[in-house]
Amino acid sequence: MIRLPFFIRRVPTLRGWPFTYKTWTQEMRDPFRRGSARVVRLPFKHGVGFGWWTERLPSEDHALVAVLGTPKPYIPGRDD
Repeated sequence: MIRLPFFIRRVPTLRGWPFTYKTWTQEMRDPFRRGSARVVRLPFKHGVGFGWWTERLPSEDHALVAVLGTPKPYIPGRDD
């Protein structure tokens, strides 16, 4: 599978949000990429997000910590 360095995706938005705004996104499946995005709000509570992948995290645990900001739990037998 080809991994592109950019992405385009549909994003839920709410009425009253800015017409365009900057945000980030995080994949929760392998390869656990994180990216910067610009969202353009469209009618009917949807928007289009487009951006570039900026980094790749080593595991699902690291991706969860990046999103939730909680410390990584200790799992016996794992040293990642």
